[in-house]
Amino acid sequence: MRGFATLLVILMVTFSGILFGYGTASIAGVLDHLKQQFAIDLLQEQILVACIPGASFVGAVIAGPLSAMRGRRPALLIAFILAGTGFLVTLTAPAYAWLIAARVLVGLAIGLSAMVTPMYAAEITPAHRRGAVVALFQLAITAGILIAYGTPLGLASAPWSVILGLGIVPAACGFLVVALLPESPRWLRSRGRVVGDRATRWLDLEADRAELPAPAAGDRPVVPLGSTRAVLLLCSGLFVLQNLSGIDGILYYAPRIFQGLGFSAGTAALAATFGLGLLNFIATLAALLLVDRAGRRPLLIIGSAAMAVGLAAVVAAALYDWPWIGLAGLGVYIMAFAMSLGALPYVLMSELFPAAIRETGIAVASAASWLFNMLVALTFLSLVEWIGLAGVIGLFLAVCLAALAVCIRFVPETRGRSLETIEQDVLAGAPLRAIGKRAGAAPA
Repeated sequence: MRGFATLLVILMVTFSGILFGYGTASIAGVLDHLKQQFAIDLLQEQILVACIPGASFVGAVIAGPLSAMRGRRPALLIAFILAGTGFLVTLTAPAYAWLIAARVLVGLAIGLSAMVTPMYAAEITPAHRRGAVVALFQLAITAGILIAYGTPLGLASAPWSVILGLGIVPAACGFLVVALLPESPRWLRSRGRVVGDRATRWLDLEADRAELPAPAAGDRPVVPLGSTRAVLLLCSGLFVLQNLSGIDGILYYAPRIFQGLGFSAGTAALAATFGLGLLNFIATLAALLLVDRAGRRPLLIIGSAAMAVGLAAVVAAALYDWPWIGLAGLGVYIMAFAMSLGALPYVLMSELFPAAIRETGIAVASAASWLFNMLVALTFLSLVEWIGLAGVIGLFLAVCLAALAVCIRFVPETRGRSLETIEQDVLAGAPLRAIGKRAGAAPA
């Protein structure tokens, strides 16, 4: 049964990631059609895009207490039910207000699942497989984005309701998979409940029995403050920089950006968008192969610098009408982002927060991410109309330079360090750059 259980965990992570990527990015290929059909103005168009990250912010906020009180498995089942309901409404080609409501349901589901899935998977996966499982979630997100960009090209004659509503497939599959999985033994023990031997044997967790937390004693443990505030600020700050660097505007409005750079509307802009999605997927795969070899800090520094170079090329392309230079610049930006600010804030977040506050810390950092995601989605087109495409990309370029400075000054190197070593440094109040450098620290 262990092989079957491993397959189910892999499928759960995959469907959750595809739901995330497809649900957020599928609007890009049909936004022009929706604008024409509903005769909406610029603000309504941006609201249509921003309602998913806005609702995801709410989902991320409630994910922590919901998963703590009810369990990881029920929280994920609720997420897939919400997503399936939202996509089902979308398939009926509803009016504008109902489409907004449907996308809010999908956004709540994405916010819930994006936080709970990695945590649930890590808790029901043997220690020697956890890294691969968390990495798979990131890869599945980019796969969902790639599918979202390819669908309007492959189903060119399909109505917008079908293109948006196809997200019901990963939602339904995810629900069925989670229904077959048990609750996290670690969550059960933390709530003072009995963990059966069958569950630990089925999940191949015998080797991890010693790691299972003792039953709750009623009072929450007192955690030394140490550097936890600095860690929270760093992790939340990296997510803010991640979103303000422009990735959300580019993912949501890529066809419109390519039209602004000189590509014709329709197939040409959609094909260029699909190319970006393919580069994003390939670069994320490369990042997963490099993160434990090259290290977190070098990838973040080099990637932030390369992002700035790519966006500088896009600014020049927008000013001087060089569409292919703009495409190349966006390609450089996307690849550099995927290998740095795209994946690594999630890695650092899972490593730097002490175990006793990891759930709360991840919830706060995830909520910050969605909040600024919504901000970009809600203002991108208005900013382009106000200061032009070159001006908006120039703002993103400035954020990339700020990210470079933050990474050089504050980001520690955690590669090869055990979580125990990192936690001891954080709780002892070590400066951010010194975390993981303690004398005698052993590789994980």
